[in-house]
Amino acid sequence: MGKILFCALAFLSATMAVSADAHQSDFKTVTGVKFPNSLSEGTDPVITAVLTRSTQNLKGFNELLPFVIAAPDQQEAGSCMYMSLTGIAEWWMARLNPELSRAPDGPVDFSERYLMNLSGSQSNDKIESWITDSVYFFNKARGTVLNRDYRFTKGWYHTNADGDRSHAARGARNAIYDEGFNWIDDTQKLVAGAKVKLPKFKRDILFADPEEDPWNTGVMPAHMVDRIKAALVKNKAPVQIVYNHFGYWHANYIVGFDDNLENQDCKFVRDFLEYAEKRPEELREEARRASDPEEREAILGRVSLARRVSERTQQAFAKGGGCHPKGVFYVRDSIYPDAEAPQYDYDPKNVGEELPYSKKIVLLEYDWIHYMANHATQILIDD
Repeated sequence: MGKILFCALAFLSATMAVSADAHQSDFKTVTGVKFPNSLSEGTDPVITAVLTRSTQNLKGFNELLPFVIAAPDQQEAGSCMYMSLTGIAEWWMARLNPELSRAPDGPVDFSERYLMNLSGSQSNDKIESWITDSVYFFNKARGTVLNRDYRFTKGWYHTNADGDRSHAARGARNAIYDEGFNWIDDTQKLVAGAKVKLPKFKRDILFADPEEDPWNTGVMPAHMVDRIKAALVKNKAPVQIVYNHFGYWHANYIVGFDDNLENQDCKFVRDFLEYAEKRPEELREEARRASDPEEREAILGRVSLARRVSERTQQAFAKGGGCHPKGVFYVRDSIYPDAEAPQYDYDPKNVGEELPYSKKIVLLEYDWIHYMANHATQILIDD
């Protein structure tokens, strides 16, 4: 982790060139680390940088912002789908109950781990699409639990050849200590009465990739940015996005936008295009260095995906008119630590594993949706 943080700081220093408007304001750049969701994506994290700004200075459509609650940094959990949906449940509970405290470990700070475990429970009826329908796990469970009762945590575990995790003693041979522990289902240890009742949710699919591919790029219709903005204004509810985050699929959610804000000439997208163009050859070189035949074959299997992502993104970029220098979405994410935020204690029994909460709101250009996204789903209350 120390090496990753060092790389993140180095990357940050190289990405501080912001727009002229940013130099005269309170804009900042925040760096995040995205780990693979599974071994099928690889083993190395990617480091990216995005713009942020003080929430009180965010203009445009901003009325949903007060109900956003910051997420713990997901780190190596591979849990973005459930970080974002838990965040949306928190958002709805805060909006419906504005008198409740939104402080960490408070009455609307829900357990991301609980939803992760619901998604893997064999007792749950299958949902039609895990990409668009995972919010229904809350309905099936008739609620959720508080984070203070079932913590998004770190712990010691073993993994088998199939990737299944099991408890391990502290420091046991071949044991791992990280956030992947959250996939182990310990819900049977919850005390009676821990459940928090949630409203019944429904989802409105604004766009779903016909290929149902969370890595797909260049598939969003040209009108999708306007459709997302219209849905935010009309329904006043978050929109979850699934997109290709520099080779790894990722999920977060949108809570607002500003048509007039400069976006560094869509730097996030341009960084992605550069990454995607280089990635196939990087993977081929990685395969050449691999000594294990199975490892080499697995790496080569990712080359075709990387090549397709690069080609489709470049084609969409050309067709869509390239970069558009103004317009940003206000996005709640779980991979960009906020140096000014309180520390999140992953493991209260230990000292030294604490990290800042994620930045509550980051800014991503409209072109992020145009070129990198593949699913957009608005989460609503089912009256």
